[in-house]
Amino acid sequence: MSIQERSADCFRKLMAEKVFSYWADTYSDAPALLKHGPKDIAALIGWDGVQVFDPAINIVELCCEYAEAVMDNSCGRCVPCRIGTKRLAEMFRKIRDGKGRPSHLRDILALSETVSATSLCEIGQSSPRVFLYLMEHFRDAFEEALKNGVNKGGPYSFKSVVTAPCMQACPIHLDIPAYVEAIQFGRFRESLDIIRQRLPLPGVVGRVCVRPCEFDCRRGLMDEPIQIKHLKRFVADHEIQSAQAPEWKTPVDKTFYELSRAGGPLPGKGPANGLKAAIVGAGPAGLTCAHFLALKGYDVTIFEILPESGGMAAVGIPDYRLPRDILRGEVKAIEELGVKIVYGQGLGSHFTLDDLEKDGFRAIFIGMGCHCHKSMGIEGEDKGYYGFVPGVYFLRNINLGLLDEIPRGNKIAVVGGGNVAIDCVRTAFRVGFEESHLVYRRSRKEMPADAVEINDAEAEGVLYHFLTAPKRIVAKDNKVTGIECLRMELGEPDASGRKRPVEVPGSEFMIEADVIVAAIGQEGDFACFCNLPGVEVTKKGAIVVNEHFMTTKDGVFSGGDCVLGPDVLIRACAHGRLSALKMDNYLREGKLEVFNEQENEKFLGQLKVFNPKEEIHYPVKTPRMRIRHEPPLDRRTDFREAEKGFTKKEAVAEANRCLRCYRVVTYAYPK
Repeated sequence: MSIQERSADCFRKLMAEKVFSYWADTYSDAPALLKHGPKDIAALIGWDGVQVFDPAINIVELCCEYAEAVMDNSCGRCVPCRIGTKRLAEMFRKIRDGKGRPSHLRDILALSETVSATSLCEIGQSSPRVFLYLMEHFRDAFEEALKNGVNKGGPYSFKSVVTAPCMQACPIHLDIPAYVEAIQFGRFRESLDIIRQRLPLPGVVGRVCVRPCEFDCRRGLMDEPIQIKHLKRFVADHEIQSAQAPEWKTPVDKTFYELSRAGGPLPGKGPANGLKAAIVGAGPAGLTCAHFLALKGYDVTIFEILPESGGMAAVGIPDYRLPRDILRGEVKAIEELGVKIVYGQGLGSHFTLDDLEKDGFRAIFIGMGCHCHKSMGIEGEDKGYYGFVPGVYFLRNINLGLLDEIPRGNKIAVVGGGNVAIDCVRTAFRVGFEESHLVYRRSRKEMPADAVEINDAEAEGVLYHFLTAPKRIVAKDNKVTGIECLRMELGEPDASGRKRPVEVPGSEFMIEADVIVAAIGQEGDFACFCNLPGVEVTKKGAIVVNEHFMTTKDGVFSGGDCVLGPDVLIRACAHGRLSALKMDNYLREGKLEVFNEQENEKFLGQLKVFNPKEEIHYPVKTPRMRIRHEPPLDRRTDFREAEKGFTKKEAVAEANRCLRCYRVVTYAYPK
């Protein structure tokens, strides 16, 4: 049976009270049921087709609701989408209301083809395509509506959701197409305001994010992904550079500056509500939580055991990647909202949850990071040799300026393949080591570290030893002299999906080194959790929370690494934001409820917004704007920032590569 014949057959089955799905160019006579929160989905229509779960749904009404949602979300920049989507919505309304004409069916087909073929962005390009399918294979339903209309306000309610592949991939769900589009027009302040609606650390995240958004960027299916992370950094840096208007060199510079200041003001702080909230840990999760609580009018105090805010961003990421003044500047902006930060105070060692409650804190957020290292489990690791140090401590002491606390020498060997390991081998040059080696038990392809960081480290002279595993630390007179290693080969995939490294018998060899750094992973320092009555902690040392980020103790919330284990910075920020909103919900209304954005996230996750096999046909391929760097052999001698930010012209050029891949989906559910 051909696709066309099967499509027509699907419609007959629908009329015979059966259900089906046409989604992403595939058919299913019995699609898996979908839910939006507690609601069962009766039908949905979107960029990839239509799925029907309840045969009583009226296709015409579904199309009408979808057409109106598409019209509402058209940016209006191009005539086909601006005018075409409005006309489509008008014709569907007339057909639904029994006021349509037979010519409307022809016009919908012709206009859907025109809008799809000529619109400049994905709202216009992808949304009307489903009408072509429905008008061809569900014509009987439309002809019936021409005669009698549709029973408007029947047993279903309709809702629409707007997303984009990059937005869905982003843990905090920034409106990426919107802030990139603002950069296109030189509205840099507006772009930053859009980011700050959800993220108070744009300069930090714009430098160190692992950019899941870019891996789901549709532009990457035709040439290269948009430099989303660096565009975020650009608008954050531009605000600093524009704090005082500089002397203009050209009229173009003045125009760029004036456009950049045209954005609206940041959301203001609400009036004080007299309620106190405590946050344990001034890392990304805690800082983000504090920011949003302060905007809600809470009296917020952060308790931080370190002498510096930022958590692992401050003591685990070197200054050449994240300059200290950038982090401190964004922390200061949070303090200016009224947030107080108390340093040198740790949960368990200096205060308890009971102490905080006695001090009048109505809600508490625990946001401690993972500052302890995992053991390699090899001989010599527990001998106390001078020259052996865990990676997190190596980086912490350097970042805090405690250079006397790090072992010295000429050659260093770092064991691991993640970003911490890469930070260690690159930092080693900057504190005086002449040779820096990285030992990793799998191949380069399997390294979990950011590929950009791997390449940058190699450019700086780091020596890689792939398919190599440590066997024992070698020492003389209680001082490290090297590390004995084994050659490895890759076997079958393990639970992580990567090929399991297998020892090659008799392949032992030595790597001479004065210092050995273990950087195979991190875990939380949960000794302070031994006395947390009412708060459940797993055997692995993670705090147990529900879907509202509340622990098993009323009024105590938690998020970030102490819930997930070692994870990415942007997800910690996402946890901090949602936790603040939940805490506000709990304190103001005395209850907790699932937010619509949480339900949308799960719902859209079922639809797979990004299709890595999609074929995109675009007339022009434009490579991404390259990031400029300081020369490798120069930058490795100090902690200057290695990557240079975009200029205005570079940022605008890169932003103009965005395809504006918004997706609209409309779903129906029983009232």
